[in-house]
Amino acid sequence: MSLPRIRLEQCVQLEESLWRLDDRQARHLVRSLRSYDGASVEGLLSSGDGRRILMRLERADGAFFLREADAAADAAAEKDTLVITLIVGLLKSDQFDAVLRASSELGINVIQPVLCERSVPRVGEAETGKKISRWQRILDEGSKVSGSVFPPKILSPVKFSEVEWDAMPDLRYVAVIAPDAPHISCVRPEFGEMAYAVGPEGDWSPSEISVLSLKKFMPLSLGRRIMRASTAVIVGCGWFRLNANQRG
Repeated sequence: MSLPRIRLEQCVQLEESLWRLDDRQARHLVRSLRSYDGASVEGLLSSGDGRRILMRLERADGAFFLREADAAADAAAEKDTLVITLIVGLLKSDQFDAVLRASSELGINVIQPVLCERSVPRVGEAETGKKISRWQRILDEGSKVSGSVFPPKILSPVKFSEVEWDAMPDLRYVAVIAPDAPHISCVRPEFGEMAYAVGPEGDWSPSEISVLSLKKFMPLSLGRRIMRASTAVIVGCGWFRLNANQRG
């Protein structure tokens, strides 16, 4: 059975080997996971090269603390040889939440939400900060469940016309609904950086497909079945990540 996990960057470091839990993580650890004074906890810290730390839970004056129980393990070796940037059309909350959870489990590195022509949700400037905070919490929780030291980073949503395509990795793929597109099994990136784009429900518009083609995104088919956008993210990113892991 795996140990409960805590993201240490959300805690307050009091000493070199002592951290105070924030209220939200303390409630989850004690009430939901039934952890107790003296229980073992795994601390995940993404700063620097990353650390995975065996810790002991302590309680004093109504607060909860984590003290290092073993030398911190260097997590640099966990960094992926294949760095994936996911460009995804903004989806309804339940579908986008599924994308975020899958991204944490599959080790996606960067997520760029995009407001496409066919995107149903719209995010106003006043909502952006709250949305990103919520999305990052989902990514952090998902990375704790999967045991990933490095949670994905999510960027602010932008309009399709405002995406910085030239800043994307040179290796670029886009999932499309097209019978003549090459099947995803024909590509097997193993290392380096890549971008994978998935449109909103209803797929990309013709004008967006034209732009993606001009920006040198290779179209890929995920098969004859029509998938939800969230499923297309999981299938595509799962293929890239598992293939890289097998060869890494």
